[in-house]
Amino acid sequence: MLNKFASIVLVAALVCALAGTPAFANTPSKPGAKTGGTADRPDAVIEADKVVNEKLRAAILKLVTDAKAEGNVVTFPRPQIQSPHRNNLSKGAKIAIGVGIAVAVVVAVILVKYCRNEQGC
Repeated sequence: MLNKFASIVLVAALVCALAGTPAFANTPSKPGAKTGGTADRPDAVIEADKVVNEKLRAAILKLVTDAKAEGNVVTFPRPQIQSPHRNNLSKGAKIAIGVGIAVAVVVAVILVKYCRNEQGC
């Protein structure tokens, strides 16, 4: 009885995880439709936007040429306070944990299949 209940719970969990659609998915009503855009046509650009963009482009190009001409590289000092570590697990330990979980799931599935075939676990 316990094996049947566990297998039903496992199957239900797999179906919910794999077959369900995400609740936060954004599906547009028409394929290729833009959402949140103000202009319907890409050629509908205001003249003021062009002027601002050209001024911004000129200012950025001026900054880049000034930086290349000076050739100075600014180095920032390292902070005295070290940032806290997220955890103390190495990359290899994280991989080992993931592999261990995967092996445990496979063993559980094999045991459930074996017990179902033997009818007496």
